Amino acid sequence: MYLEKLFHDTLPAESLASVQAQHSFIYVWKGSATINGELVGEDSAVYAEDIVSVKAGVTGAEFVRWEIAPMDDPLHLLAGDDVSSVLRMSRRIKMFELVPTSRWLFRLDCILNAEGSTGLHAHPGSGIRFMLNTNGECRVESEKGEESISRQAGDVWYEEGSYPINSSRPPGVRTTFLRGMVFPPEFEKYHDTVIWIEGQRKSGHTGDASKFVKHYLQKVIRLR
Repeated sequence: MYLEKLFHDTLPAESLASVQAQHSFIYVWKGSATINGELVGEDSAVYAEDIVSVKAGVTGAEFVRWEIAPMDDPLHLLAGDDVSSVLRMSRRIKMFELVPTSRWLFRLDCILNAEGSTGLHAHPGSGIRFMLNTNGECRVESEKGEESISRQAGDVWYEEGSYPINSSRPPGVRTTFLRGMVFPPEFEKYHDTVIWIEGQRKSGHTGDASKFVKHYLQKVIRLR
């Protein structure tokens, strides 16, 4: 059995840190860092397999890190001098049977400036969200899945794709949030995967999905 986890890591200037984990996405929220030999700036992300080795930039770095790992693995906190590493959320994805040797699409993207109500919808994959920016309240409601209210940058919540949800905001509120999600591999070619149960998008976004979904990276992974 496997878990998806979200960590929040903060590193002082030019500090060194590392952690071992099977599959990770590392999003640089603030500052910059060299991650596994690759220079990564603000609002960028990289995939890491087995090892995450980091050197923070001259102003330090703040990361959001998604991980998929066996349930019985130890806690993979980033280790280094004066480094803060906190597990913010851990969830077992119920809609799939994640087992050794199985293949999955691991994707990191961002919903930009969502407003109003989405209407009832679902996803063909599940994952943990991280609020990047908001000027008010974002409410997620579901009859079977988890419910949440997020009010500030750094808030996290989980959406189980098989449970229909409605996401809503008061008038004038806009939210931008990251999604670290797990899908079957056949969804690799699809930019927007939402299933609109009420028949149409109601959140103020229409037309080309690339205008409101920012893709960072995706990787077809094999669990071990």
